[in-house]
Order: sequence, then C-alpha cells, then structure tokens
Amino acid sequence: MSASHRRATLRLLTVVAFGALVLTGCGESDKESTDPAAIAAADTAQAGSDQTAAPSTSKTPWAGTKQFVTIDKAWTEGGLTYLSVRPAQKKVNTQFDTWEIIPGTGAFTTVTMAKDARVLLTVPVRGDDASGASRGEPLPSSQAEFVTLLTQLDSGLSAGIGYDLSFDGEGQIAKLQSLFRP
Repeated sequence: MSASHRRATLRLLTVVAFGALVLTGCGESDKESTDPAAIAAADTAQAGSDQTAAPSTSKTPWAGTKQFVTIDKAWTEGGLTYLSVRPAQKKVNTQFDTWEIIPGTGAFTTVTMAKDARVLLTVPVRGDDASGASRGEPLPSSQAEFVTLLTQLDSGLSAGIGYDLSFDGEGQIAKLQSLFRP
C-alpha cells in the first residue's frame, strides 16, 4: 500500500471515529447547551437514532426515544406525575437567537414521569428569580415544583413553550427540559 493510500485510509478512519463519537454522545459534557443552533444541530444528528426508534409496545409508543412536545396540563396522582402532551416542532429563529415553537395538532396523550426523572427549567417556566444564573440556563427542579409552576403560567404563554422529553425503556419520562423563551 502506498503512502498516499495509507494517509487517505487514516483520514477516513479518523472521520468515521469522530462521527461515531458524535452519534453516541461519547465525550459529551454534563452541561446542558442552551444555544438554539447547537441544540438544533444535535437534534438533527440524533434524528436518525432516537426519534425513530421502534416502540416497545403499543402501550408505550415513545419508550426509549426523545420527543419535543408542548404540555397542556400536569398533575400528581397516587405519588406519580402525569403530563398531557402533544408532539410539536422547534425551529431556530436566527433573527432573535431563540426558538420558534410550532405546536402539533391532534389529541393530547397522557404520559407518566419516572419517580426519579430529571426536571430542568428555563425562563419563563421557572421565572426570573434564579440568582447567579442566566435566563436560558436550565436549572434543576422537583416534579412537584414543575407542576405548580406550570399550572401558574398564563394559558396563552404556556401553549407556546416547548419541552424536550427523554423516555426510558418503560415509556416513562426520564428527563424533561423546557426550552428558553425570552
């Protein structure tokens, strides 16, 4: 094998290895990104893997997937938190460096949060009173606090807020993160 073929092969292997790291999330920091362009790029990269995953059963259609949704209501019953959700779309609004939320149509679906689900909230869901944090920085919250904050939001404002949900293998929400809306 000639030196030029070896260099070409080495470059190809480097690209394949880097692509595998990006798609699997290896090396990803624990810090959540709030940059719309970065999140949109990551969502595009993940679209082929986790949003089209085959459902495990008809009873848990989103098991093991990530979904972007709007939430109609949230409540706690019998020690569990329930959300009424509908799939939506998010687009980067480059003019204002924020998100444009496009609500879905159709019926809302009730989903359950896992008892240990991570809840990360940004403005306007969490309010502006978090000292030392930017408005777009996702801060941890309890499920009970999230339900309270969501029910206190104006219904017009609430309808325009989107959430990234990650579902575990059982179809319960393992992570909920609100998208920053100025």
